[in-house]
Amino acid sequence: MTRIAFVGGGPKTLFALLELNDRCSPASAEGPVVEVFDPYPPGAGRVWQAGQPRHVRLNVAAGIVDATTDEGDGSFASWVARVEPRYGTEPYPPRAVVGRYLQERFRTLADTARFPLAHVPARVTGVARAGDQWEVASDAGTGFYDEVVLATGHGLPGEAPGPPLAGACNPDALIGDYGALGEAAVPAGSAVLIRGAALTAYDAVLLLTEGRGGQWMPIEGAGGPSLGYVPGGREPAKITMGSLGNLPMEPKPAQVPETINRCLDAYRDQVLAWGAGLAARPGGPGARCTGLFGILLACAMECARLSGAPATPLDLWRTALTGRGEPGRGTETAAEHLRLSIEVNRGHTLPGTAWVWGRVWSGLYPQLVHAVSRVRWDPAQERIFRRVARSMERMAFGPPEHTALKLLALFDAGLLEQGTFPPRPPTDTLLIDAVTPPPGVLAAPAPGGEAFSPLVAGLLSSGQVMVRAGETGLLTDTDGTCLDARGNRNESLAALGRPTEGPTLGHDTLNRTLHDEHRRWAQRIVRQRMPQHLGERS
Repeated sequence: MTRIAFVGGGPKTLFALLELNDRCSPASAEGPVVEVFDPYPPGAGRVWQAGQPRHVRLNVAAGIVDATTDEGDGSFASWVARVEPRYGTEPYPPRAVVGRYLQERFRTLADTARFPLAHVPARVTGVARAGDQWEVASDAGTGFYDEVVLATGHGLPGEAPGPPLAGACNPDALIGDYGALGEAAVPAGSAVLIRGAALTAYDAVLLLTEGRGGQWMPIEGAGGPSLGYVPGGREPAKITMGSLGNLPMEPKPAQVPETINRCLDAYRDQVLAWGAGLAARPGGPGARCTGLFGILLACAMECARLSGAPATPLDLWRTALTGRGEPGRGTETAAEHLRLSIEVNRGHTLPGTAWVWGRVWSGLYPQLVHAVSRVRWDPAQERIFRRVARSMERMAFGPPEHTALKLLALFDAGLLEQGTFPPRPPTDTLLIDAVTPPPGVLAAPAPGGEAFSPLVAGLLSSGQVMVRAGETGLLTDTDGTCLDARGNRNESLAALGRPTEGPTLGHDTLNRTLHDEHRRWAQRIVRQRMPQHLGERS
């Protein structure tokens, strides 16, 4: 019997267990025994809590959400049509609905799994090697396991990654729990300053407006539909979002022109070939990103030509490095910036370099994730790549149009504004911290960065896991197996998802197919721990 402990019970754990179940023989006496440690309901975990307000919406199209098994259709699309039909045609349903789906999929798996599967509603406080096993300490006590999987997502409860915002209404990050933004803490008519101007800040803004009884009034115009805001009377008097760069995220277009999609298709294999070339030279010097950026720049130039964007290679490269588009963009107000971005997405205005890069980065993202996975960069090249990746995140993965229209309506109503976060916030302003924990496990790149979690700090100090210099995430093999301080596979200890961001890319996603570590992990468990199951499914 193999005992397996999962530290964290969110979607990454659910996906791994679904893969394991599909590879196990029915009614086998030699199957694993699995316990999932998480204070929150498993499947959904901390981020996707089913009890959060329904004003908080999914930021990616719901079509990527899929927790099916070999035994039948369990997709989100079929589930929502049956259980929550009013959201059946919505591309961006409430996160609470997605959370309910994930919870139900875990419960169904626990009831029907080909191995014993249990939820332990406790926080893990430590994991330590104990001979051939692992000692897992939690609020529920101590146990010994043959395999441990770290899937802690946005972090364990009670952790405080990064410097806290003194005086903020929410002592903890806004992750699935928004009770700190209630009217007792943020009264109607107050002045609110939010640290952050990205997706979590947008959630906070909508909770303080739409969530306080405000309504949206559809407006038809020559440029397409827009929204007006009708106050509910319980909103703050003014909400200000403040960030360092003061650049709004670029909203995603509802549709990408087919000419752009065909252009992207021509570059997918080139990105993969670049990555394969690096993999073929594992012992060489640190990788350079020049070749990769050459491919991306050529694709961006072709997309610019097809879309009519007046861009030169120098214009595009400057935008990639700075996150700023054409001269003048970034100097207008956030409302003006948002309005222009929506006009570009609708085809009413010629796009600029930021729009072009957004389509290239998001369109080639699956290939990029594969190509740069575990690349050992030259240190200077790594800094360039991380800088460009940060810029691209803002241009490629902003809010959907409907969210952008809501924000624009609040700007136009005078309720919302955006600026640079002040070094000394006004004393008569209520503060909200909308900066979420960064991915990885360290507050700053190794070797100087400190671990967010005592659990990870203990594993690092004992040499059980590795974070490479210049990175913040755990280094793992392709099946999620952690590498120890000497760079060797630490068999029976694995990490999945956000803790490994850095060596790998793009884990902040519900897309089950974007990464395959969870699938390879299940294959390893069957191959090493349950050889009698080989042949059931490779």
